Amino acid sequence: MTIPWAIAATLALAGVASTAPDDPPATIVVRGERMRVWPVEDLIARGFDVQRIPRSENAAWVYLDAINAYVELPAALEPAFERAVKTAWPVDHQALGQYLDQPGNVVAIKALHKAAAMQRCQLPCFGDSSKSVIAVMLPNLSHLRFLSKLAVADGRRSEAKGRRAAAVDNYFTLMRMAGHIAQGTTLIEGLVGVAVWRFGDKALRDMVLRAPLSTGELGVIGRRLDKVAGGLPSVRRGLDGERVFGTSIVDELCAHPLRLLGALPGVFQAGSDGFALLDDGPVHPAQDDGWAQLELRVGRLILPDRAVKKHMLGYYDGVLDQAGRTPGPDMAFDEERYLREEVPRWDVVTRMMLPSLSRSVTLGHRAEADRALTRLAVTLRTHMANHEGQPPGELADLHPPPPTGAIRDPFTGDPLIYRVEGDGWVAYSVGPNLIDDDGTTGARWDEKDIVCRYPPEPIDPTQDGRGR
Repeated sequence: MTIPWAIAATLALAGVASTAPDDPPATIVVRGERMRVWPVEDLIARGFDVQRIPRSENAAWVYLDAINAYVELPAALEPAFERAVKTAWPVDHQALGQYLDQPGNVVAIKALHKAAAMQRCQLPCFGDSSKSVIAVMLPNLSHLRFLSKLAVADGRRSEAKGRRAAAVDNYFTLMRMAGHIAQGTTLIEGLVGVAVWRFGDKALRDMVLRAPLSTGELGVIGRRLDKVAGGLPSVRRGLDGERVFGTSIVDELCAHPLRLLGALPGVFQAGSDGFALLDDGPVHPAQDDGWAQLELRVGRLILPDRAVKKHMLGYYDGVLDQAGRTPGPDMAFDEERYLREEVPRWDVVTRMMLPSLSRSVTLGHRAEADRALTRLAVTLRTHMANHEGQPPGELADLHPPPPTGAIRDPFTGDPLIYRVEGDGWVAYSVGPNLIDDDGTTGARWDEKDIVCRYPPEPIDPTQDGRGR
């Protein structure tokens, strides 16, 4: 839906006008659609690790200002926009520049900078708290992902015009924004945070490899990277949230066993409003509702919730343990073996509900590898600037040296692999296959090594996003 940013902002303000300045709003408008905010107190009562942040100190509401302000991307500009995000600013593409300069987009990018500079953030969840927790909605995430692309495109344009400091500001804004997103209650927020971080990280690394940066500029970038390093999104918080989701759903199923017995497969068929079977009325029986209390007791006889929760928690503990270790040949958590050997056949709830989560851990390690490669690229370019363009023979010769642990390969725990190659160098992580593939990449990022080369391959200036 395309709506003028000024109108959207007015609607958003109308949605919160009835609340005190530091109270979270009961409803808010997101891109023209009024949505109910899930109460923080309810999430805390369910066991989620949610921060209580006064609205005036919560960056989330400023991000929502950005969401309501940006202008929809015309379909005709999509190729040029994606090129700007992934590679470089398209040559002489006036239409894309005019799109970025629309007032709504200018307001949105300014709001991103303002929000990312704030210290605290807790993104809201949306939905009806009297219904199943599985119906929690997070519509802001797709918009935040688009806004991160918008900031990258704007940064690429700044680079093309020689405004490198402005571009760097955009890329670091995304890294701080990524840390904010990952402070949410769900795994998907952690994964979106990782994706946003990688947008900023890749754009910054491309600049470090391609632009004629001075030692002063490289020094500023290196110091800023070290400052934001602790904010790299982690999937661990999201995995903790998944534990709460899993056990909460078991409680909800116990509360409605009769509906569960009638159509067990239908419980797991999600619709636009959540799981239809659990969406039929409140999922928590009132204290004075005798029939509901009886149904809850029957549910716990039919579905032994303690045993089911034990199986679920064992699974999440295994994945969390994997997330906290350096990967190795014998370190991976075998999800299939756990379900096959540790979860009895009668526990159909655990067998049907548990998702595959090891992939999320791998994505987190990938972001760490990208960060290490970017930091190493800054250090190597600085060394070359101070040594007449010559790279060091090995990492031990780097001057100035990178901070301890900054160039560690998260997949091995050892420093990234590095060697001089022709007039430049190659550095890489062995990636999730844990095999040194000699600095070669596969068709997919997770098949072989994760590689950074200098000099990078040249960009074809004729590929400007118009299909030429």
